[in-house]
Amino acid sequence: MAKYLSKKKRNPNRKLFILLACVLVLLAIAVFAVVKIFDSTIPDSPDDDTSIGDQTPNGGESSGDQSGDVTDPNGDGQQGNDDPAPPTPADETAKIAEADYLIRGYFYDEAIELLSGLTSAEAQDKLAEAQALKAGLVKYTGQTYHIFFHSLIIDTDLAFDNKGHPASGYNEWMVTREEFIEILPLLLENDFVLYDITWMCEYDEATGKVTKKDIYLPEGKKPLVMSFDDMNYYDYMLTDGFAQRLDVDENGKIVTHVGGTPVKRNGHIVDIKDYEVTYDGDAVPILDAFCEEHPEFSYRGARGIAALTGYAGAFGWRITDLDWYTAEEQEMILNKVKLIAQTLRDNGWQIANHSYTHNQYWNNKTITMDQLKYDTGRWLNEIMPYVGESHILISPFGVSFKQDDERYRYIVEECGFYIYCPVTATMNTTFYGDNMIQERLNIDGLTMIDYPDRIKNHFFDPAEVLDSARPPM
Repeated sequence: MAKYLSKKKRNPNRKLFILLACVLVLLAIAVFAVVKIFDSTIPDSPDDDTSIGDQTPNGGESSGDQSGDVTDPNGDGQQGNDDPAPPTPADETAKIAEADYLIRGYFYDEAIELLSGLTSAEAQDKLAEAQALKAGLVKYTGQTYHIFFHSLIIDTDLAFDNKGHPASGYNEWMVTREEFIEILPLLLENDFVLYDITWMCEYDEATGKVTKKDIYLPEGKKPLVMSFDDMNYYDYMLTDGFAQRLDVDENGKIVTHVGGTPVKRNGHIVDIKDYEVTYDGDAVPILDAFCEEHPEFSYRGARGIAALTGYAGAFGWRITDLDWYTAEEQEMILNKVKLIAQTLRDNGWQIANHSYTHNQYWNNKTITMDQLKYDTGRWLNEIMPYVGESHILISPFGVSFKQDDERYRYIVEECGFYIYCPVTATMNTTFYGDNMIQERLNIDGLTMIDYPDRIKNHFFDPAEVLDSARPPM
């Protein structure tokens, strides 16, 4: 006891310390109770992570819905989340199918971009396919090919009845619709792929120099240019089983007007009535449809070249004889030509000058400088403003000039036609500093029947496609 009492004397504040500790404990209990009571008055957020009074983007309190969603400034009520929703299986399937179509048409970069971010095994396989095909493109070092056609014979009975234009002319210079339809898959089977002629050269506006551009294609593919002469439709053909003109349907596709009755005014054919709208009345819609079904036949959307002879207008519309028409009719046909030309270009077509007059002075090469200036001047001033800029001249009658001929110098230097296409069986492409010459081979009755080897050596056996409706040559 004495020992115990002696210790208490050495700690006189012990009771004070104990009392202070008790007070602190009681105070902590009281604070905790107050906090719990206050917290119980706050409404729970659905996500348990939002605070009272969620704000709208303009700073005011949101009314009605207290879910904590942020109102979109455009009012679409979407969650405030910048991350795009992951693609659904249906989305991925559609994109894979679209990418596959792009790959078939050699749009490898576009397919790769479309597939980026897709995670399914099928999408990754398709992405790897596109990347491998792009990496597998090789520089093409072989011959370039260029073939051409005239308007297709649609009705052989009318074309070969000798009641309009002589049947012999159509037999020599044209192919029938059935022949053209059979030719296309043969070209595809033989590894030809349509290629845009303007991609074959580089033009330097500052120097006027034209240089060869490299061509890259999948191994084994061969670049093919196709052109179509006189896509203006001459009056003499209107009753001989050909299309009358081109047009554009409500879906933006090129169509043909076939048949019907010519409408005359003051001795001029100014319109066609009771015609039939078709999708196989000439080469343009047929080739477009074939390339849509077989995109592997067209390198990155390339089609052909529509060559226009100016004096007969463009695409069957007589824009160079506007004085035949009323002001309202003039506006209509000019707008038609603009629409057709733009639709062609949008679909991968090029448009070329095939001369304005198609006069015999081209054929016998007696054309003078004055005649040349008249001819090219009218095409540049009366056709090109409505069909768009062109630097391609498809020579009438296939005529060629020497490089130093002053007439050819005028064509290249003054008129800007630095791509010139005459006709030969060899189909050579040659560069001459400020212009490119690309020779063409005619595909027609004359070549298929009398000179079949010119075609057979490169493309197909003409005997496989000859129309039985042809008369003897």
